[in-house]
Amino acid sequence: MKRSFLLSLILTLFCLTALAQASKPVIGITTGFSNQLYTLRYTCVESIKQAGGIPFILPFVDNADDARDYIARVDGLLLSGGADVDPINYNEEPERALGSVDPDRDLAELLFIEAAKNANKPILAICRGSQILNVAFGGTLYQDIPSSVRGALKHGQSQPGKFPSHSISISKDSYLYQLIGLEEVRVNSFHHQGVKDIAPDLKVTAHAPDGVVEAYEGFPKWDVLAVQFHPEYFVADNHDPLWLKLFTDLIDRANKKR
Repeated sequence: MKRSFLLSLILTLFCLTALAQASKPVIGITTGFSNQLYTLRYTCVESIKQAGGIPFILPFVDNADDARDYIARVDGLLLSGGADVDPINYNEEPERALGSVDPDRDLAELLFIEAAKNANKPILAICRGSQILNVAFGGTLYQDIPSSVRGALKHGQSQPGKFPSHSISISKDSYLYQLIGLEEVRVNSFHHQGVKDIAPDLKVTAHAPDGVVEAYEGFPKWDVLAVQFHPEYFVADNHDPLWLKLFTDLIDRANKKR
């Protein structure tokens, strides 16, 4: 009887361990906040689901301990789009064309990024996410591209996000090129801020025709990939297999770190 119970216990523990190892990676997604509500478009959540991950919505935090606790419970971090980044975070005064900012969100995301760096968790950053990530690593931003970049394209398209707006050129020696296999592709565009000075240890890998940074990465030192456009629209609305690769890659990178 004792032997039978022991075997049963061992089998149960083995099954629980196997189940835990086979579970999908959990991806923490940052959000905005408006009218007492956390705000996040369904497109990021849907893209993580289509890529085989479990989306987990991260609330705001205001201290490093809480940020570490949340990051310890996820396998990867997705920095989503949203409001402008406050220039106080990169030691600049606000320009006239600066849009609305959310200091509470800035603080939370800077804390999450630091915690993810320290825990060696993979990061995918989108639009605003790519901007706050560059700032977190020591870079700066254009507060307003139309007034700062001569000959700037229209980076705030009027058509829905499932439609591309302008082309970008991708460096062949980049991780992004390895993922999608294209030197030129058309993307959507919903921003008026963008990377100005790229942070140390990060590498710009894609530009728009006007020179605006459209992607960068931190490999091999840092497990980060950032894009200025919104691939999640193409995935959620168009079921686009090309841009799904960015999210399946995040899942793959998370799996390797588990």
